[in-house]
Amino acid sequence: MTSTAVPDSLDEKLLTIARAERLVRAEVLVKNYTIGSAALALVPLPIVDQVALVALEIKMIHDLAGHYDVPFKASIVTAILSSLLSGLTGGLLARGLSSVAKAVPVLGTLGGGGGIAVSSASVTFALGSVFIQHFEANGTLLNVDVEWLKTMMNKALKKEAPTESEEPSKEDLTTTEAATEPAAA
Repeated sequence: MTSTAVPDSLDEKLLTIARAERLVRAEVLVKNYTIGSAALALVPLPIVDQVALVALEIKMIHDLAGHYDVPFKASIVTAILSSLLSGLTGGLLARGLSSVAKAVPVLGTLGGGGGIAVSSASVTFALGSVFIQHFEANGTLLNVDVEWLKTMMNKALKKEAPTESEEPSKEDLTTTEAATEPAAA
């Protein structure tokens, strides 16, 4: 046994522990935002709740990006969310209909609020979970594959486990990032 084997092994263990801690903190962050998204169902005004929800989801991605030391730009996240959420018809349709139902006095507010709470929490949790996977694989906001995000979001909303071929690889992200970074002017 060489003297260098022990520090390498120790470094690997410390790195593994640090990654596990980082993942747990990110998951707690997503759970807190999930609770917040469900609480937005209490906003009695139709459509206002949806605007607040999108703002909350952007803030969640902002905080996750900061947690993973990924540079954040709101315009990029807004574009990603627009593309991503346009492909999630089931969960978003439920959110939209529930929001409009709030216009009906009393029963609409109660029923719409309940529907929004469940669908908003589901979509927010799935969105956060998918961004955790992306950032854990050293992804950035510049190399997000929206089609991959849509697939993973739909699986998360259906509670399906991703297949190994759907997991982002660090090599794929590095290649994509190099291709998508804007050229220096």
